[in-house]
Amino acid sequence: MQKPCLEQDSQHNREGNQYEFSTKLMKTAIFSNIVYPIYRHGEYISHYTPGKRWDSLYTWDSGFIGIGMLEYSEKLAEYIMDTYLSEADNQDFAFVSHGSLVPTQFYLFYEILQRADKEKREDLKKYYPMFLRYYRYMAGKTEGSATNRLGSGLLTVYDYFYNASGMDDYPPQMEIHRRKLEKIASPVCSNVHFIRIAKIMKRVAKLFGMDSDIAEFDEDLNRVKDVFLSSAWDEESGYFGYVLHRSDGTREIFRTESGENFNKGMDGVTPLIAGICTEDQEKELLQHLKSDQELWSCVGISTVDMSASYFYDNGYWNGSVWYPYQYLIWKAMLDIGENAFAYKIAERALTSWKQETEFSYNTFEMMQIETERGGWFHQFSGLSSPIVTWYHAYYKKGSVTTGYETWIEKQWFSEDYTEAIIHYELNEKKKNGMIIVMDSDYDYQVFVNGKLVKYEEHADGALEISLSEKKGEIKVVKNEEIL
Repeated sequence: MQKPCLEQDSQHNREGNQYEFSTKLMKTAIFSNIVYPIYRHGEYISHYTPGKRWDSLYTWDSGFIGIGMLEYSEKLAEYIMDTYLSEADNQDFAFVSHGSLVPTQFYLFYEILQRADKEKREDLKKYYPMFLRYYRYMAGKTEGSATNRLGSGLLTVYDYFYNASGMDDYPPQMEIHRRKLEKIASPVCSNVHFIRIAKIMKRVAKLFGMDSDIAEFDEDLNRVKDVFLSSAWDEESGYFGYVLHRSDGTREIFRTESGENFNKGMDGVTPLIAGICTEDQEKELLQHLKSDQELWSCVGISTVDMSASYFYDNGYWNGSVWYPYQYLIWKAMLDIGENAFAYKIAERALTSWKQETEFSYNTFEMMQIETERGGWFHQFSGLSSPIVTWYHAYYKKGSVTTGYETWIEKQWFSEDYTEAIIHYELNEKKKNGMIIVMDSDYDYQVFVNGKLVKYEEHADGALEISLSEKKGEIKVVKNEEIL
């Protein structure tokens, strides 16, 4: 089947033309997957759903739908975010929770703020108390919250839903339920997401002048981080593991009957997202991610380590590649100087997506490793929405992309995308990377605080730089000769 001929899109560099059709299919799914009516707190609303077969709210999917929508409409991305938040006078709920309790609205809010100008940021300040309420519930501090009930400092969300990570048939989660261990188990992801959203709230509080709240976020994240790092790291496997709390007060990593860490997979490497790993832990997790015998499959990052005894090639998440955690890992790679691997993650996702969509015209939920084909619902947006983010991050002129440890103060591009000025500040100094997409017809010079710096281009026009100074100004100017 031949794909339709598309006119050249002037907003994107020609090097991305091969992905234009497949990405437009995802764009169409994001916009068209809207249902009405959905009843929310006394009124009927229109709701952007993962797929029209699901006429209900979905907390974790919606954060990714918003991240995808942000590439096309800031207004609609904000609407999607706002749907799940709670006003100060709302006595019924702290936020809307349905399905897996993964707080993706924080990730969406961060991206919206990163792209907003000064005036828009002032308008977005109204969401701060809503997110503070959401955050404190996730911390286990507010009435009705059971996330901190284990008493050790480790968190859990199993009181709310069977699926802590969003990965339905993820092996340790399946076994936790089979053995009825929900009351004593702390999944890695519940702690990782909390630490990351605490860091996001630190930056947002600083932005909005809420400095008195920063100490609370620091105290919370350090409390969870310290007990997590001392309890969940498994030296033998090189993965983080689910932590079981025994009645005598001891804690242990959840294992198979033969002693294998049950969390060899995506959840076991998620601490990279929180930015809390030691250098040795980071090195081991990267080895798993980059190994084609373990997590690095022909269509992307496998949900489960392919060498694990519990890997299954025909599951739903097990045996497949899904994009939400792959997106978060991609962002984490930009935080730790792994710009080349970040590009590989995006390029493999875009290529496998292109292969499937050009054959079937379907926008599936996932890619199966064994067959290299898409699967399950055929007009899905939801958790597959990062496809459009990757496309724009490397091919849309005027895009600026960072990990979670780099904050964009402001940005400016010339009308022809041959000059740019970006002001930034590092949240935490690591090996912070940034991708700046210019017109690929030209070569460029990049200056950071007046000093000429080197850059890489894995995709022509997408300038990848590493930031060594805590804050400053980046200036990009073209060389006079056209390539």
